[in-house]
Amino acid sequence: EKLVLSAEQEILRVHGRAARAMANQTVPLSVCSVLKDEEIYNVLDVDQEDKDKNVRSRYNGRLFLSWLQDVDDKWKKIKDAMLLRHHNEAESLHAVQKLAWGWKMKELAMCDMKSSPVIDDIFVPMVHVSDDFKLLPSACQ
Repeated sequence: EKLVLSAEQEILRVHGRAARAMANQTVPLSVCSVLKDEEIYNVLDVDQEDKDKNVRSRYNGRLFLSWLQDVDDKWKKIKDAMLLRHHNEAESLHAVQKLAWGWKMKELAMCDMKSSPVIDDIFVPMVHVSDDFKLLPSACQ
């Protein structure tokens, strides 16, 4: 859920960035950047902002689509890495639980100490990792 929310938040940022680019507006200053500039004694140059507004914007629809594609690629890569990590953790947990089950069987003399017991998956099930969730709604992809 956190992954989906983060991806949706980034899509919203891209839409905001596109709206600013379409209106030929600069990125608004955050409170942190204003406080930092006051601390460093920088003077905000209003003339520089006016010069930037006179420059013709290079924004177009293809640029917006490439931004969306970049976001989609980024979050697909993060999703794949997360799922791989979850699968590895599930397999590791399963191996540790099987080992603990085997030790307990030997401790209770349910099998020979020198042999490794055959443990059925009914007794020690593996955690299921769900791969079939949509990262972004189909309208965004």
